[in-house]
Amino acid sequence: MKNEITFILEYDNRNLTTEVSGIPADLLIDLRDDLGTSQYLNCGKPMQGQSWEPGNLKDDRHYIWLHRIYHNSVVDGPGRRSVVQVAGCSIRCPGCYVPETHNRLDGKQVSVPSILEEIVSKRRENDGVTILGGEPFDQSDSVAELVLRLKRLGFHIVVYTGNTIEKLTAKDDPSITFTLSHIDMLIDGPYKSSLVAGTGEYRGSSNQRLLQQKLVTTIDSRVDSHSPAVFT
Repeated sequence: MKNEITFILEYDNRNLTTEVSGIPADLLIDLRDDLGTSQYLNCGKPMQGQSWEPGNLKDDRHYIWLHRIYHNSVVDGPGRRSVVQVAGCSIRCPGCYVPETHNRLDGKQVSVPSILEEIVSKRRENDGVTILGGEPFDQSDSVAELVLRLKRLGFHIVVYTGNTIEKLTAKDDPSITFTLSHIDMLIDGPYKSSLVAGTGEYRGSSNQRLLQQKLVTTIDSRVDSHSPAVFT
C-alpha cells in the first residue's frame, strides 16, 4: 500500500476507524492533530475507548505484556484481522509510528487464555490474527504459546518483527523456531523512515519483507514439536 488513508464508518455501532499506510511520521502527526488527539492513527487502530479491556483474567502461566487488542484492521495482513499489539520493544526504530508501545511497563500483563477468548469472540468478523508491537519476539515463549493455541483453532496468523528472519533464526531459540514454523506470514525488518516511498503491501518501509510460509506444518499435542521454517 502506498500513502493511503482509509476511513471506515461502521453504521451499526457508529464507530469511525482511520487506517493509515505509508504516511511519513510528520504528516501523521498533522493528521492526528486535525482529527483530534483522542484518535489513534495507523494500522487500523480504533478510536480511543474502543480497545478491548480484559475483564477477569484466567489463571494461566503464560502471560503477554499487552498494549491492546483491536479488530477489523484491513492494513495488517490479508482480509479483516484481529490484531494483538504487544507492549515492549528492544529495537525502537527511529520515527516509529507507535512509540507508546516501546516500554513494556506501559502495557499490562494479560493471560494467553484471556487474549484467545477475546479473539475467538470476534472470529466471525475477521479473517485472521496479526501479532505486532512493540516487538513480539521479545516475549518469544508467550507468543509461541499464543500461536500454538491460535493454530489449533485454525486461525491464519501474521507476525510483524523489527528483526530480520536471519537474526531470529540465528538465536536458535526453540520458542522462536516454533513460532516461525507455525505462522502463515512474517513481515520482517526494522522500520526506516527514509524508505517509506515504494513500500509494498502491509509494510511501513521498503526494506521490510513479506515472507509467506511455504511449509505447512501440523501442530500435535506437544508444545516442543518444532519444524524448520521455510519462507519465501
